[in-house]
Amino acid sequence: MVKCKVCEVEFENDRSLHAHLKAHKMRMVEYYQTHYPRYDLLTGGIILFKNKDQYFTDDFNDRINLRKWLASKSENEIKEYLKKFFLFRKEKKGWKFSPTQVELRTVMSPPVQYYHKIFDGYAAFCDSVGLENRFDSFPTSYIPDEKIDGRKDRSIFVDTREQTPLRFNYPIEIKTLSYGDYSFSDINASCGCHVERKSLNDFLGTLSGGFDRFKNEIERADAQGSYLVVVVERKLDDCKAFNHLSEIKRKIGKMKATPEYIFHNVRELLQTYKNLQFLFVESREESVRVIEKIFTSKCVFKKIDLQLAYDLKFL
Repeated sequence: MVKCKVCEVEFENDRSLHAHLKAHKMRMVEYYQTHYPRYDLLTGGIILFKNKDQYFTDDFNDRINLRKWLASKSENEIKEYLKKFFLFRKEKKGWKFSPTQVELRTVMSPPVQYYHKIFDGYAAFCDSVGLENRFDSFPTSYIPDEKIDGRKDRSIFVDTREQTPLRFNYPIEIKTLSYGDYSFSDINASCGCHVERKSLNDFLGTLSGGFDRFKNEIERADAQGSYLVVVVERKLDDCKAFNHLSEIKRKIGKMKATPEYIFHNVRELLQTYKNLQFLFVESREESVRVIEKIFTSKCVFKKIDLQLAYDLKFL
């Protein structure tokens, strides 16, 4: 039960309360900022309201303020704050795995490499707060791959439903795949990796209206011992702000999904399925490069955070 702070009437859930606010001629932002004020730790300004979940979890209005606040604090103060941040997410958000680079870059948090430096090891820090580590190692060097040199004895399988197939340095074979758009003919080399390629529009559609269907796809892959890497052909920062991109407004102007909703779903998937990673790259050409590298990296892709490796220019 939740109680309206204006009239003290109780409601069964937030949705009923939010509908009731119309009777007081109040918007949600006004209601929460008035009755549950929260302030940016750096500036002291009121936390901007996007949705209830964001309002009660963010301690800063933007990442610039977060970085400035961290720069102003001692190492012990930083460690205490970040540990509380992780424990809060573990309790309230149900975190059970060490969050990936994609997860941390889509909440009000420093990236993985910051934790790795400040705590002398990201994996050790996650262990200390009771989270299961998803990866065996932190990427510190360029990921090895096979030298292609015109090899013809292996091929990349392309799903029949892929409408605009990528052009690889390997021969391709068109066939029906149970999940993903691409796989490698040498399963021992690829460790059962399948790649789901997404344009920005595809990504938004999958993580909104196609969310349940996509979960079924991940579960099918998991049941068959396969690993699914979702390669999105757009920088992560662009995807986080897609509602400001003119081409997206033109194409999906009526879509009600927000960046907060889309990446909430991404984080939910990453905290549910261990056989899944998201990787945001700069272009379609980059998709070709990273997919070939993943398929021929001798299964290293399972051991490291691919987005982190890409951000650090090791992938």
